[in-house]
Amino acid sequence: MKRWRIPAMLAAACIVLACADWWPHVRNEFFVLLGSRNESGGWYGFHSGFGGAAYIMIFPAVTLWYYHNTCHEKPSCLRWGAYEVAGGVGKKCHKHHPDLRDHPRERHGAVLDQLHREHHARRM
Repeated sequence: MKRWRIPAMLAAACIVLACADWWPHVRNEFFVLLGSRNESGGWYGFHSGFGGAAYIMIFPAVTLWYYHNTCHEKPSCLRWGAYEVAGGVGKKCHKHHPDLRDHPRERHGAVLDQLHREHHARRM
């Protein structure tokens, strides 16, 4: 066993035991942080607490996820950007990737393997 595992397991056990011992206080603070304590109605606290923060973050999170995973050739290309270009700076789909444009879709694995071998040979 590594040296850090035993102290980490002891710390985790202490935290679990403390939460079990002080459960009513822990539960109360959880609901305060969540914002769902009965403020002036069951849902008012949620919408002004955790719910309000979640509503604000959903659209930017989905937009960033979409941009990160789709083709970066042009905004109108909705294909999955599965292949990295420029050393990982961007992603392009099989239609726009410069090394895969002239090859049929089912042969991409072989084409990428060949390009990898050529790149490795140039580096040696």
